[in-house]
Amino acid sequence: MKAIPPIHLILAFDAVARLCSFGKAAEELHLSHSTVSHRIRELERLLARPLFVRSTRAVALTVEGVHLHQQLKEPLHRLQQIFGADGAGLLPVVRISALPSFARWRLVPALSRLDAQPPGWGVEIHPSIDTVDVDRGDADIAVRFARTRPAAHHCEKLMDDEWFPVAAPAYLARLGVPAGVAAFRKAVLLSHTRQPWKPWLDKAGIRVAAARQQGMAFTDTGFVLDAALGLQGIALGRRSLVQDLLASGALVRLGEVALPCEQSYYLLASERMAITPQGQQVMAWIRSLAPPDRVSSRA
Repeated sequence: MKAIPPIHLILAFDAVARLCSFGKAAEELHLSHSTVSHRIRELERLLARPLFVRSTRAVALTVEGVHLHQQLKEPLHRLQQIFGADGAGLLPVVRISALPSFARWRLVPALSRLDAQPPGWGVEIHPSIDTVDVDRGDADIAVRFARTRPAAHHCEKLMDDEWFPVAAPAYLARLGVPAGVAAFRKAVLLSHTRQPWKPWLDKAGIRVAAARQQGMAFTDTGFVLDAALGLQGIALGRRSLVQDLLASGALVRLGEVALPCEQSYYLLASERMAITPQGQQVMAWIRSLAPPDRVSSRA
């Protein structure tokens, strides 16, 4: 299997060979002209032989290219049958990678607003904190929370964010104190392991013993919110994740002080997905999840 070139190089070769045009092949594959040219050059490098004769007006197969294309026709035809290239086989799927917290609290609740139902196409949501390379096929579209702009063919800042305390009304009632300074001194403080309480408490001018600031910490903000909903304490939550919980009354905000996040949300897409109708629809849907007052300019 190691001798088999990557399938995306083979598909680029087949398209150019059939259409005798890099431009038409790029249109068919939903890629740029330069990407198709790069893939052909990479295939020629791997095979150590030229496959096309290029001129300013035409593209023609070399003798080696003709032989290779003849050998590939039947295998490619079989693959088209197996994977339903005529629309009768596998359902086209847009793979979305997102942080588990964003996937759970923002993407999944909003799926009903995305018109992506069979028999047209569908989506797969992959919760992950790992770095993904959409241009290498790790995912088609990704949402990442980062300090600096991630590398991708298409990358735009989706929104900024901020931290502030939230709690379940029943938990505040259990404390038996007003939802103010006294609550912080009596409550269990819930936080993310990378976002301690001290910066917010200092900005709010609230003094809480260092030992109480430790509280309970989690590696995922989704678990912080689960603990708050489970009446375990006051959570330091992010606006992007708690807005629906606040609207429903499941959680309430404590005070008006907010701490800006050092990270921002970024929307990434592969070159191919960024120009397909499905990709554009999914990207527009994700953009709609950003509150208007939190959307940054898309440079």
